[in-house]
Amino acid sequence: MTTMLKYLLPDIYNVTILDNQILSPFNKHNLNLYRYDITLLTNNRAEIVFRPKRYNTQLISGSAIVDRVSGRVIKIGFNGEYDMVNFHVNAEMGKYGLRSLLPKTCDIDATFHFIGNKIKASYHSVYDNPIFLPDSIVNSHDSKLMAEVRPTPLPESIKQVYQKNDSIKAKTDTVKVKKEESKWKKILWNSFGDYVINRTKGNFGTKDQGAFRISPILNPLYLSYSGRRGVTYKLKLNGSYKFSLNRDISIEFKAGYSFKQNQFYFNIPIRFNFNKRRNGYIGLDIGNGNRITNSSIVDQIKHESLDSIDWDKLELDYFKDFYVKFMVNYDLSNKWSVKPGMIYHRRSAVNEAGFVAANRPTTYYSFAPSLEIQFRPSGWSGPIITADYERGVRIGSADMDYERFEFDVSWKKNFYSLRSMSLRLGSGFYTSKSRNSYFLDYTNFRDENIPGGWNDDWTGEFQLLNSNWYNVSEYYVRTNATYESPLMVFSRIPYIGRLMEMERIYINVLFVDHLHPYVEYGYGFTNRFFSMGFFMATRNKDFDGVGFRFGFELFRDW
Repeated sequence: MTTMLKYLLPDIYNVTILDNQILSPFNKHNLNLYRYDITLLTNNRAEIVFRPKRYNTQLISGSAIVDRVSGRVIKIGFNGEYDMVNFHVNAEMGKYGLRSLLPKTCDIDATFHFIGNKIKASYHSVYDNPIFLPDSIVNSHDSKLMAEVRPTPLPESIKQVYQKNDSIKAKTDTVKVKKEESKWKKILWNSFGDYVINRTKGNFGTKDQGAFRISPILNPLYLSYSGRRGVTYKLKLNGSYKFSLNRDISIEFKAGYSFKQNQFYFNIPIRFNFNKRRNGYIGLDIGNGNRITNSSIVDQIKHESLDSIDWDKLELDYFKDFYVKFMVNYDLSNKWSVKPGMIYHRRSAVNEAGFVAANRPTTYYSFAPSLEIQFRPSGWSGPIITADYERGVRIGSADMDYERFEFDVSWKKNFYSLRSMSLRLGSGFYTSKSRNSYFLDYTNFRDENIPGGWNDDWTGEFQLLNSNWYNVSEYYVRTNATYESPLMVFSRIPYIGRLMEMERIYINVLFVDHLHPYVEYGYGFTNRFFSMGFFMATRNKDFDGVGFRFGFELFRDW
């Protein structure tokens, strides 16, 4: 129950009591979410009973004793339910200075329910403990040493648990009972359970400088669904090694398989941070992108030879894409960043028969230096303006020369009570292209082929747009707007609204060749179990379809 540790230090005066969770009744921006009853106890003290106007997982109920003169909360008790945990918290606040903002003692009783399992846990924490331990401890599990450091003695019920455990351990050590596990159990269950079903993580190095984390291989929670891709299964592995506080290296392997498209996607970003204070890093990104279309190459083949062949049946438009991207980033200041780099593409025809018959190459290569400049007028808290330039050059087998510009402005404005607005405006265009062969492939306008969950940026994506539209226009202009709030639409529905954590409204607009405009309207929500979005699209003012997106969110904060 390590997820409960964050409850041990509630920040009751902040907008959220926990880390971006649970809206506090003692912050002025949340007053309209609660009802309050005040009872005067003495000349200096009063009791405040608070309860939510709407029952929601982001709100709590309880009472507090406050100092009428200073407004300081003396002690507080509240109940709530979040992420499948019912909890009751009692905290006695500090008395003086900054310590009055934090608990002096905090007690938690929690209950966890999940598919028939029920776990109860209780915690008692004391801060500013006046008892100190020596610098070196031989046995951190020494019960006598723990008894010395405790500011309050253990309850009798807990002492009996320790005594029973010590008694069983003593008998086991005396008798030395050995139970031989079967070979099949060791192989099939221990290994299978550790590496296939459970999340695997650990550290390495003499001082644990390195760390790794492997997601479970078989986990239904890594499934997602969208109308375009169907069911997608994803897998993540990552590792890192820290050389110093300012230098480290990390590598990640992200993979996904789309059952509807019958395609396997992967992406391997490698990053060496040589100056973290200036966000200075060297990056290498290897992966395969979406299958890209290029009708111009097919049109050339059709008009050159073999008129007797039915080219439309061969479906020659699609190409597989493998890329390697190298970049170096450095923040010149809090407002300016530069990122030069270069990218290599190898695009091969999905159906090679027609290309072979026409005596045309089945594989096309491109190589391009690139430069990205980022400007942040208000620093990292304001809008981010990005300009990208890429120029294809002829070198070796790469014979595509092209020039592309892209501009992008993004801004996420956070309001009070967990509300936020995300805005994005972008445009891109080609100023030159090869006569013989070229691919329209943008940096900021592309289909996300390894979908993530609620927090992996549904904002800024077109959910229903056919993937072919990303690579057919010599220009694009797009705008994306998303409004997010914990208490919006579904939260008003009895019983169902109690479980809603966050809700979103989406509007996405796109202008490309033949789409003037394409518009998507959407609504999404997330709760402890899953996230879901519903979308409707119009094309040139005509209805173009509906769809939805689904992903598991279970245990994402555990």
